[in-house]
Amino acid sequence: MKTSVFLEKLQEELEEEQSLTVDTNLKELESYDSISLLSIIAFVDENFEKTVDTKDFKDVETVSDLMNIIGKENFED
Repeated sequence: MKTSVFLEKLQEELEEEQSLTVDTNLKELESYDSISLLSIIAFVDENFEKTVDTKDFKDVETVSDLMNIIGKENFED
Protein backbone atom coordinates (compact mmCIF):
# COMPACT_ATOMS: atom_id res chain seq x y z
CA MET A 1 0.00 0.00 0.00
CA LYS A 2 1.26 3.46 -0.77
CA THR A 3 2.27 5.33 2.36
CA SER A 4 0.10 8.30 1.37
CA VAL A 5 -2.97 6.05 1.00
CA PHE A 6 -2.23 4.43 4.37
CA LEU A 7 -2.00 7.85 6.04
CA GLU A 8 -5.33 8.93 4.51
CA LYS A 9 -7.08 5.71 5.54
CA LEU A 10 -5.63 5.88 9.05
CA GLN A 11 -6.78 9.49 9.34
CA GLU A 12 -10.30 8.41 8.33
CA GLU A 13 -10.20 5.47 10.74
CA LEU A 14 -9.26 7.75 13.63
CA GLU A 15 -11.77 10.38 12.48
CA GLU A 16 -8.94 12.85 12.80
CA GLU A 17 -9.27 16.29 11.20
CA GLN A 18 -5.56 17.05 10.91
CA SER A 19 -3.52 15.33 8.22
CA LEU A 20 -1.26 12.58 9.49
CA THR A 21 2.40 12.10 8.65
CA VAL A 22 4.76 9.26 9.50
CA ASP A 23 6.07 11.49 12.32
CA THR A 24 2.65 12.15 13.86
CA ASN A 25 2.59 11.18 17.53
CA LEU A 26 -0.56 9.08 17.89
CA LYS A 27 -0.76 9.57 21.64
CA GLU A 28 -1.00 13.34 21.16
CA LEU A 29 -4.08 13.09 18.92
CA GLU A 30 -7.38 14.04 20.52
CA SER A 31 -9.08 11.09 18.87
CA TYR A 32 -6.56 8.49 20.10
CA ASP A 33 -7.99 6.36 22.90
CA SER A 34 -8.69 2.71 23.69
CA ILE A 35 -11.56 2.57 21.20
CA SER A 36 -9.42 3.98 18.39
CA LEU A 37 -6.71 1.46 19.30
CA LEU A 38 -9.19 -1.35 18.62
CA SER A 39 -10.17 0.34 15.36
CA ILE A 40 -6.52 0.46 14.30
CA ILE A 41 -6.11 -3.24 15.11
CA ALA A 42 -9.16 -4.08 12.98
CA PHE A 43 -7.92 -1.74 10.21
CA VAL A 44 -4.51 -3.46 10.13
CA ASP A 45 -6.10 -6.91 10.07
CA GLU A 46 -8.47 -5.95 7.26
CA ASN A 47 -5.94 -4.13 5.07
CA PHE A 48 -2.78 -6.12 5.69
CA GLU A 49 -4.08 -9.51 6.84
CA LYS A 50 -1.83 -9.15 9.87
CA THR A 51 -2.99 -9.75 13.41
CA VAL A 52 -1.61 -7.36 15.99
CA ASP A 53 -2.29 -7.43 19.69
CA THR A 54 -2.81 -4.51 22.04
CA LYS A 55 0.51 -5.52 23.66
CA ASP A 56 2.21 -4.60 20.38
CA PHE A 57 1.16 -1.00 20.93
CA LYS A 58 2.94 -0.42 24.23
CA ASP A 59 5.95 1.08 22.44
CA VAL A 60 4.03 2.70 19.58
CA GLU A 61 4.15 6.46 19.67
CA THR A 62 4.31 7.58 16.04
CA VAL A 63 2.67 6.48 12.82
CA SER A 64 6.11 5.25 11.77
CA ASP A 65 6.20 2.94 14.82
CA LEU A 66 2.85 1.52 13.73
CA MET A 67 4.17 1.01 10.21
CA ASN A 68 7.14 -0.90 11.65
CA ILE A 69 4.77 -3.28 13.47
CA ILE A 70 2.81 -3.84 10.26
CA GLY A 71 6.05 -4.33 8.35
CA LYS A 72 7.82 -1.79 6.18
CA GLU A 73 7.69 -4.26 3.27
CA ASN A 74 3.92 -3.57 3.10
CA PHE A 75 4.47 0.07 2.13
CA GLU A 76 5.72 1.85 -0.94
CA ASP A 77 6.49 5.51 -1.48
